[in-house]
Amino acid sequence: MKLRYRTAVRTHPGLVRAVNEDSVLARDDVALWVVADGMGGHANGQWASQTLVAQFATIDMTGSAEARGAAMVGAMQAGNTAIVEAAKAAGQSMGTTAVLIHLDGTNLMCLWVGDSRAYRFRRGGLTQLSRDHSVVQELVDRGSLAAEDAETHPMAHVLSRAVGAEAECRPEGITDTALPGDHYLICSDGLTKVVPEEAIGRLLRLPSVNAAADRMIAETLANGAPDNVTVVLISVEEATEVSIAS
Repeated sequence: MKLRYRTAVRTHPGLVRAVNEDSVLARDDVALWVVADGMGGHANGQWASQTLVAQFATIDMTGSAEARGAAMVGAMQAGNTAIVEAAKAAGQSMGTTAVLIHLDGTNLMCLWVGDSRAYRFRRGGLTQLSRDHSVVQELVDRGSLAAEDAETHPMAHVLSRAVGAEAECRPEGITDTALPGDHYLICSDGLTKVVPEEAIGRLLRLPSVNAAADRMIAETLANGAPDNVTVVLISVEEATEVSIAS
């Protein structure tokens, strides 16, 4: 089965912050998309996310699945090393989250560090593919905190992992089988902190990824947009060959 992917990429500084610390990369030619949400305040966070995303701009995505997976993990580690060294030299803390999706036919690879998220929308149902690397998520996993109380917990914004936070980057990853009709979303928490998953699922029912992406940004702004927001939407479709009779 031959598949094609339609994509929409949107990023916005929001209504509170002067600088957009999110960075995004769309390599449609090799079906690789990356979102990073920088931390460390203004220039530091922006630099950290841009530095990480730049590592993925030129990696070779033409080899075997194993080689491509290794290249993506290597890019994550190279970005981590650069950020750790820059933070040490500056005597300041900086870092970034990261989430990426790579598609090769029906084969999907997803990697992430931090609380930027990946979702799959299939047959009307929204599934979170990533798992937040956050203090509150660890509390939920241990049964010490109810999931519905996580967003209002005093430590809701504290990450347990981030690119640049420690010498060794520890990305988590999954694989999935993409089907025609699927939609995939990767986003910074500027979306998920203010737009409920039920609303995200509703918007993914819109007829085009461009319309859905526009509405996600619009609803984020309507809800106050206290943070930068970035969304990448990927629609998976069966590629049909059109023959013209002579």
